Amino acid sequence: MTLTRIIDSFGSVWLIFWFSFFAVYIHFGGRAFAGLVLYLGPVAWLVWAVNRNKVPIISRDLVICAVAFGLFFLWLGMSEQWNALGIDQNYDKAGETAYRLAGEMALIAALPAYILTRTAWRRTVLSQILMSMALAGVAVMALDVWSGYGINTYIYPDGAETDLNLRQGVAEMDIGRGHVIYAVITPLFLALFATLLPRRWRWPAALYFIAAIVIGTMLNRLAIVPVIMLAAAPLFYLGYKSPLWGLRLSLGTLAASILFAPLVGLASRLAGEGVMARLPMSWDHRLRMWDYALTRISEAPLIGKGLDSSRNFQESFTTRIGVDVPFISLHPHNIGLQTWMEAGLIGAVLFTLAIVSLYFPLRRLTGDHAWRGAAVSGLIMSVAVASAVTVGAWQFWWWGLIGWSLTLVLLIPTEMKLSPHDITD
Repeated sequence: MTLTRIIDSFGSVWLIFWFSFFAVYIHFGGRAFAGLVLYLGPVAWLVWAVNRNKVPIISRDLVICAVAFGLFFLWLGMSEQWNALGIDQNYDKAGETAYRLAGEMALIAALPAYILTRTAWRRTVLSQILMSMALAGVAVMALDVWSGYGINTYIYPDGAETDLNLRQGVAEMDIGRGHVIYAVITPLFLALFATLLPRRWRWPAALYFIAAIVIGTMLNRLAIVPVIMLAAAPLFYLGYKSPLWGLRLSLGTLAASILFAPLVGLASRLAGEGVMARLPMSWDHRLRMWDYALTRISEAPLIGKGLDSSRNFQESFTTRIGVDVPFISLHPHNIGLQTWMEAGLIGAVLFTLAIVSLYFPLRRLTGDHAWRGAAVSGLIMSVAVASAVTVGAWQFWWWGLIGWSLTLVLLIPTEMKLSPHDITD
């Protein structure tokens, strides 16, 4: 057996093994997606190395992306030097964040080699595993919420010795994050269902998948999840009808959400106390957070306050129920505002250019195929909305999830193949 066959066989087993727990990663908050990149990325580069003549991953488009993201991460690393409040003693050195993100992106770049070098049979196996896990996962998550987070609480990684209230609190946050993840990847799975399932099962699978997510989020009282899905729906349709314009509009929206993020802070300030008082407390907090972020941005608009400085802001306000809450909870829950606040205008421009640099690789990924266009356009729009209201800019699991989701678009066949069920229907 040649070295290439040995590495390819190991790569297949390694990939399928880790993705057999796909729904488990999501159920416990998705933090494992950063680990997936770490465990699978080096092997992906090895797979590419032995197949480089057949899989030309390195191209001018990707070199441009590498330079654009490299400049952005370099600026992030430099910005740590003027973090006026220093490093939080309970947190790793902030400067490491930028370089870890750069390393993660380098590993993500090789992930397509896994899919591009797999045989049709191995792609089918991986696709079936992912669809089965996702269909089961959304049901188990809804059941977990209905049970009062019983499953997640009692399988909490730190075990029974940890305080029960703490475990329940962490379980609720993990389930909430898991529902956000399912909302973000919904376009990917709808496209997989449409292209890989027998015709008679496509609509039932899609409707069941969406319904299970919505029911789970209603039980969990998460308003943002339906918002993400509704915002992605028009781009999903546009991407299906026109992959070119779907990609342009969705990627343009994501880039604009970074470059023009201070407008969110301005809108929050203009909303005033009257509007905030009528909103649910979570949204009241967000508006105050974004208003506060705008104040911090105005103090250092060009270079920002320094990487991860948002973790150190301690100012608080008193909620309507008389509890003092910090304006910033670890991060401003808006990636654009966080970029402006910590890296300034220079960082926001570099980040925007890095996002725009993804256009040509993603255009090559979608081609003129309707379902790939739908998946990519819907995914990017979902990422844009979730990034604007819930996640932190430098969370490794979030970058890993985006990288893996776009990689898995390669599982969507470029030609619809009829199954025996399709022929007889």
